[in-house]
Amino acid sequence: MSRACVFAALLAVASLFGCDNRQAFVVPEPGLERMLLQPRATPYGQSSAFSDGRAMRAPVSDTVPRERPFVGQPVLETGRDSTGYALVIPIALSRESLEQGRAAFERICATCHGVLGDGQSVVAEKMELRKPPSLHESRIAALPPGKIFEVASQGYGLMPGYAATLSVSERWSVIAYLDALRLSQAVLVSDLPLRDRAELSRSEP
Repeated sequence: MSRACVFAALLAVASLFGCDNRQAFVVPEPGLERMLLQPRATPYGQSSAFSDGRAMRAPVSDTVPRERPFVGQPVLETGRDSTGYALVIPIALSRESLEQGRAAFERICATCHGVLGDGQSVVAEKMELRKPPSLHESRIAALPPGKIFEVASQGYGLMPGYAATLSVSERWSVIAYLDALRLSQAVLVSDLPLRDRAELSRSEP
């Protein structure tokens, strides 16, 4: 068989298996449009599937949204109760929660307020108009935990809110860690346990 015959045979086979795009210009049968015309409900729209005619359904009774585990507990979500700002931190405190607070504080808050919370940071040095305050100032230390939670959630002045960045428990843990941080920076050596005083004595030059 000549080379020309072989080429013609291969071309004929290729034409049999080649792509045929003619179907791309054919309107699909109604049954094939189901991927394009799927029945769906729009938010706040109407629906014939339910007797009240509404598409959106109320949450099942006694369920809690996954993204809002503290729903129904306003003091946890807002920092306020029926009497005003919460005067105590409304979560159980433990070493784990303080470690969580420390991690969040050093990741988020220390950028401006400094690792020690004293307002000393690289970012603070660049803010000539209004520097981040020291969180050890008496006027800030006197604020109730609920007020600090509100500021951490909603922001204040040049400071943005961090409700979208830190969870409810993380924000309360930050406030608990801040209390511990203030205590660590103001405690007298005479008030330390004997073991810690001995450790400090060994570290002195």
